[in-house]
Amino acid sequence: MNFRKASYAVPFVLFLLLWGYFIAEKKPLRSDRDFFKHYNIASFEFDGELTADHRLVVFRKNAPVAGIGGRMAYKFHASDGRSVARFPIPWNAPEGFYEARVFHPSEKERNRFLGAVFAVTGRKSADVKFPLNAMNWENTKNLKTRRIPTPDGEVKSWEAIFDWLEYMKMDTLLYLTAQTAFFGTSLSEDFPWIKNNLKMLDELCAEAHKRKMRIGAWVASYIVVGKSDGNLGYTYGLDYSLQEDRLKRSRGISIGDSKRLKDIIKVMRQMDTSSADFLGLDYIRPVQGGFELTDEFLEEMDVQLPASLKGSQERALYLAREIFKNKNYALQDLWNWWRSRKSSLRIERIKEEVKSDKPLWAFVLSWQMGHQHGQDPVMFRDAGADFQTVMLYECDDRQFDNLISQWKKYNAEGVNFIIGNQIDFDVHQFSETPPAPEKFARRISEAKKVFKPKGVFVNDLSRVFWGRKGTYTGMEWLAPVRSLIENGEIGSGFVYAGAAKSSATVSGEPYNIKTSTPTR
Repeated sequence: MNFRKASYAVPFVLFLLLWGYFIAEKKPLRSDRDFFKHYNIASFEFDGELTADHRLVVFRKNAPVAGIGGRMAYKFHASDGRSVARFPIPWNAPEGFYEARVFHPSEKERNRFLGAVFAVTGRKSADVKFPLNAMNWENTKNLKTRRIPTPDGEVKSWEAIFDWLEYMKMDTLLYLTAQTAFFGTSLSEDFPWIKNNLKMLDELCAEAHKRKMRIGAWVASYIVVGKSDGNLGYTYGLDYSLQEDRLKRSRGISIGDSKRLKDIIKVMRQMDTSSADFLGLDYIRPVQGGFELTDEFLEEMDVQLPASLKGSQERALYLAREIFKNKNYALQDLWNWWRSRKSSLRIERIKEEVKSDKPLWAFVLSWQMGHQHGQDPVMFRDAGADFQTVMLYECDDRQFDNLISQWKKYNAEGVNFIIGNQIDFDVHQFSETPPAPEKFARRISEAKKVFKPKGVFVNDLSRVFWGRKGTYTGMEWLAPVRSLIENGEIGSGFVYAGAAKSSATVSGEPYNIKTSTPTR
């Protein structure tokens, strides 16, 4: 036996024994998984019942992480000999490793526990050929009977849609394929979708591909256009009226409605049998409010309301008042994050159930990155959205500047954005100076500097003929965006109404037919 070698080994063995002894004395936290997406709620469990003085604190690079609503510490709930605490992954959390630790005022007590290491990770989007410059079509009138003017003034059938894409130097048509509406006559409860656009999908796909273009087919997910229809078997959302201080029924279907989820999956499977290049989701959010889901929110986010409140309606009204009337911003942040999680879980489920090989996209609102409406781009990417069309709609100049400044602070690395604006005189504040069409294009140009998008879109072509254009022609609305696509900047040769008219005009200008999709 080599005693020299043995003498070297003894200190090492003693170290291992001592290390094992002290580690064995420590009680480990267990995470319910190793990797979390941005819409997940991480759960940590400990064998044994912890006291009210014990809290869960999450660290990144040895610094405590501020969570949703500014939370820094999370309660353990003890039952059946175990304790559980939950940590919602914060907005826009940096990807990488984190450690959950048990905190206690006593250092000796803190040192009794081993932390749980976990990772926040993002999903890689599917490969899509960019840039993608698109024109939307979201009118649901029968295209078979529509007469549509071309850019040179000739009146044709629905094929003229693609003449406009060629004129605009765009390569993609985004087509509203499935929408629910109620104007006094109910759709079928078994298939609650207007059939006009769905019937035309195959012909539009064929024409798009004939012209070497792409086409995306989308569903208006949780909205009923017109009035809510009680004959479809849906649960509708609850919204809050600040003026009347009461809850009221929303025109949006509850994001928690199981029948609507099945109906969306069913129609998207049908759309997937077409040769469309992409599938899409609009109104993938609580359309208004969402307070019918209050109790689920309180349980998942560990929010305590006064025990004196009796029943779901009282709790929902209290929550709504705190958010809108009392401006409880911490609670508002928790509510917005949870609704964004709920929307993301719907995207995840739809993608899993439809089982399509086509890239999926989602329309997202632009104010507060969509947060105030229950949307978040990073969450949506993780849930399955391969690109996202950001709607720069319905804001005045001050609001637009504010939303752009918010996006500058938002880390959307890895998210594919297509940005767009809406042809609508009213939502550009009836602007004459500068002309509304110039403001329309200028907002896209300004947003490009911040979003660094993969393309732009115009919402929507039907508004060129039948929308609220003010004193401007459809051609005048489109001209600066066409220049933006050609040159990467707004051209200077724009001709406004009131000045000499452009030689290229659009037939059918006297018509003022409202589109079937409401503005947001």
